[in-house]
Amino acid sequence: MSARLTTALIVAGLLLLPSSAAAATKHGITPLAPKAGTSVPAGQSPTFKMRVKGKGQVYVHVCKSKKKAKDGRICHKADIGRAKKKGGTFRYKPTFYDFPAFWLNSPGTYYWQAFRIQCEGNLSDCYQEGPIVKFSVAG
Repeated sequence: MSARLTTALIVAGLLLLPSSAAAATKHGITPLAPKAGTSVPAGQSPTFKMRVKGKGQVYVHVCKSKKKAKDGRICHKADIGRAKKKGGTFRYKPTFYDFPAFWLNSPGTYYWQAFRIQCEGNLSDCYQEGPIVKFSVAG
């Protein structure tokens, strides 16, 4: 097999692979941290980080369930907060409360989702929700 043919086959194969960055982006929101499948230590407040393209205020929901409402967002029973832009990313650090029932003191599986509020086209749904990310609080 010639070097040219080998190179062409490698390039063609790479083009067929899905892009992980594209797969992890929805409505211009790319979650950065905590990453899917990772854990955060109990008793500490993590910083949620995301890259956002597009206008609108950005919020983060944290929930024990990945079930979405009709508008595409997960619940906010564990936490909700507004992310602020710092450099090229948006960040949200939840306030930590030191009592046993607080979610950051309760080990288990959680989900987070960032969304921006920007009315585009369909004025009945101004939520531009990002992908849902599964993470855990480690005990």
